[in-house]
Amino acid sequence: MRLLILICMLLQLPALAQTEFQKLSFDEALAAAKAENKLVFVDCYTTWCGPCKLMAERILPLPEVGDYLNARFVCLQIDMEKGEGPELAKEYGVDAFPTFLVVNPDGTLKNRVVGASQSPREFVYKMKMAAGENPTERLDSMYAAGNRMGSFMVAYLQALDAAGKTEQANRVMAELMPSLNDSQKAFSSYWFIYESPTLSPAGSENEEYFLAHLDAFRKGNGPAAVDRKAYGIYETRIEDIIRGRNKTATAADVEALGQAIDAAQLPGDDYLKECVALALGVKRGDADMAFDAFMKMFPDLDEKKIAYLYFTPLYALKGKWTAEQKEALTELSLKLSERVENVTLKDGLKNFAESEIPKL
Repeated sequence: MRLLILICMLLQLPALAQTEFQKLSFDEALAAAKAENKLVFVDCYTTWCGPCKLMAERILPLPEVGDYLNARFVCLQIDMEKGEGPELAKEYGVDAFPTFLVVNPDGTLKNRVVGASQSPREFVYKMKMAAGENPTERLDSMYAAGNRMGSFMVAYLQALDAAGKTEQANRVMAELMPSLNDSQKAFSSYWFIYESPTLSPAGSENEEYFLAHLDAFRKGNGPAAVDRKAYGIYETRIEDIIRGRNKTATAADVEALGQAIDAAQLPGDDYLKECVALALGVKRGDADMAFDAFMKMFPDLDEKKIAYLYFTPLYALKGKWTAEQKEALTELSLKLSERVENVTLKDGLKNFAESEIPKL
């Protein structure tokens, strides 16, 4: 009998620890929060939002998240495109997904957290800040008292980053990094620094250091995570040149980027190399080179990338395309229009083929 009771208790634990999303209307949730002396937590999502699904599958069901949210909030999940979702999105200014609302029982907005979190610890820290708590108070005191032990500095930096205290996190990082040698910087215990977009933003010293020491980071953190991170950095850099977001890049810059990608030896880097060829053709004004890369890249490219990469390089070489190239580009545009699902992009590609390509 005792064994049976124990088994039943163990089976119930995961369910009890998960975030308990209630089947209530928003007004009913406000009333429940008032009765229970809690706040209302709203997971604002859409069915097409990838980061929303990541949070729903990997973060919100975890015990450390559920334990925190269930004790302090009446929790709801609301599709912002159905039911009362559109009205709530308008009322609380939800225009990015996922957004997590913290609402007082009287319906006033206390705070919002926008975007997915990479770990349960990061998400809980963000929610504590949104709820008006100070999750780093104890660590702040220890730091102010002069604690500079390595393990403490790492824990403090992680907490500050997760809590969104970027300015203080950067001050702590400025103290920590000079104390580490090249080997130590690649240790797994410091990997979070290079994973964090706030501690290692695009073009930062940390990001450049990471790219210059890929082999050391692969040894310290495993090749999969390191290659994925490096691929993402190079992908953003070369796509920014193609789409015109980096307006100062020269042909020499593209060549150097291509050499760095070759040296990195990243798995599945064919796409990156095609992007380099396209960008180089554009920067050199070489329509033939750009055309060859264009026709390799786009026939099977994801439609989200088509939306922001397709048109700019074609306009950039206006006046340089041959009649034969225009004919092939027209055919490609129409084929892509038939393949993509986004209605705006579908119509845009069709109109581009019919109206714009003849003018190129």
